[in-house]
Amino acid sequence: MEENMLIGEVCRQAGCTPRTVRHYETEKIIVPIIVTQSGRKLYSKDSVLIILTVRLLKRLGYSLKDIRKIINLTKSRDTKHRRLTKRIRKMLSESLSSIDSELELLTGSRHKIADLLVKTEKCQSCSAADCKECCELKGLRTLGLLGG
Repeated sequence: MEENMLIGEVCRQAGCTPRTVRHYETEKIIVPIIVTQSGRKLYSKDSVLIILTVRLLKRLGYSLKDIRKIINLTKSRDTKHRRLTKRIRKMLSESLSSIDSELELLTGSRHKIADLLVKTEKCQSCSAADCKECCELKGLRTLGLLGG
């Protein structure tokens, strides 16, 4: 990688568009190191690494606000490495807890839907008015939770 790069070279190396670079610049995630007299912006090789990191964190579900915090923590002049690492670990741990909570809710919903599916299969051949599964399904239909 060259030391100073124009936006096109940054885009080529990071696999993104100029619009993405400008957006990250607006969000203060990356900053050009030099603006020439003609207005051309030059970026450091670190800009490519930052963009690649941002893309990874976005795929992991982080918001740009949180990504900016992580990037700024890594850029800080904090000589206390443990303090810096602790703050990043806290952010990542909170994200992991949030994902675990969402997974728990989704798993519960999946089990309920799977149970309803089994009940609908049982009721396909049922004609009894007092069938427990049919009554539950009729109740869901009455509440508007099932079509038909």
